[in-house]
Amino acid sequence: MKLPLQLYKPAKYGQRPIIWTACQPFVMNDRAVLIHRPRTVALFKSLKTPHLAIGHWCGNTQTGTKKFTFLDAPPDGRIVCARCEAAAVASGLPASSEIAGKHVCIGGVVAAAHCCPTVERADEGEK
Repeated sequence: MKLPLQLYKPAKYGQRPIIWTACQPFVMNDRAVLIHRPRTVALFKSLKTPHLAIGHWCGNTQTGTKKFTFLDAPPDGRIVCARCEAAAVASGLPASSEIAGKHVCIGGVVAAAHCCPTVERADEGEK
């Protein structure tokens, strides 16, 4: 199942990318923890090796050549980015669970101090 993408707006200078109009609804980066929902995808051929630039609904961007896998459903045990999910659903796209046809875990990544595990996070002290 492919979902439409938003139009990528290239810079006014430099090479013009090949802009994708649709792709699978999930992107897995081999070097990342979360599964993201793509908003824009562009293929740049200006360097020696072509590379993808992927913008996600959460505002995160990723670039690279071979580390991405586009998926119809997230693998079992993987978590879909909660910010991507909220923004995609707010824009009218179906929820991840509807697309995958099964329950999909939604969540995020929390920063934690490894050197001082008893240190309280700054946002927890405000409660």
